[in-house]
Amino acid sequence: MKFPITWVEVFAQQPMTGSLLPVIHHVDQVETQLLAKIARRFLQAETSFTVKATRPNVDYRHRIFTVHGEIPFAGHPSLGCAAAVTHLKGVSESSYVQQTLSGTQQLQIRLHDREGHASMVQNNAEFGQVVSADAILKAVGLTESVLHPTLKPQTVSTGLPVIIVPIDSIETLSEAKLDRADMYQALQPIGDAWTLNVYLVAQTMSGHWRARSFALDLGGGEDPATGSAAGPFGAYLKHHLGVEKIQIDQGIEMGMPSRLFVDVSNDIIVSGQVRIVGDGYYDIPV
Repeated sequence: MKFPITWVEVFAQQPMTGSLLPVIHHVDQVETQLLAKIARRFLQAETSFTVKATRPNVDYRHRIFTVHGEIPFAGHPSLGCAAAVTHLKGVSESSYVQQTLSGTQQLQIRLHDREGHASMVQNNAEFGQVVSADAILKAVGLTESVLHPTLKPQTVSTGLPVIIVPIDSIETLSEAKLDRADMYQALQPIGDAWTLNVYLVAQTMSGHWRARSFALDLGGGEDPATGSAAGPFGAYLKHHLGVEKIQIDQGIEMGMPSRLFVDVSNDIIVSGQVRIVGDGYYDIPV
């Protein structure tokens, strides 16, 4: 059976950048095992599927899968999925409430000639424990000596937990290289090693940061754009430094530069550019 599919570059400032997202629409009759298999075949950071909402005042339910399985929430898939829904409807501007396993989130989309801007209000931040980052840093080939002098590593979540690890420079950031086995051992004492993201961040100038995101449930182990980490990081900076607006550049070391904007003046809002780069149908044997 054929289902509409849309491919979106999310947080992309120009073509062939950002994080690439496949969105398959209206898959209500497709079993979860088959959705997971499709995500494994695509080998993207995440794959998005839309189905009918099960809660009132919601536009669609958004199911998000990594190669490891379904996750409760993600950032670039949320923005990309909303852009895909807008494109499929043939409209240029819209707002949605999506339903995920983590709750509901509001999104705003503007498209013109297949390109535009997307923003999302994330869930309220939940601050977890301050963590020792020695084993985490070792798992990416670094030592505790590179930690930021005052900002401490901490777990924060707006739907998907992330360990924020501020370090001293972008030069150090570029040197990080993931060892999966060591990272699994490092994350096990903190939480579910398969759902925790590690977000290494370094400041480039006031209000500007570089980031790298490592996670074991990603096919390549690293994500070029992580909205579910950018939102918590914005909340973290507001809590510790009083900063309310930041720009984050990510994916540079992967050759997929992405730019994310975070505004935590009131709500936690993550936004960026989106580009529709493909559409058609995907045949699923149901």
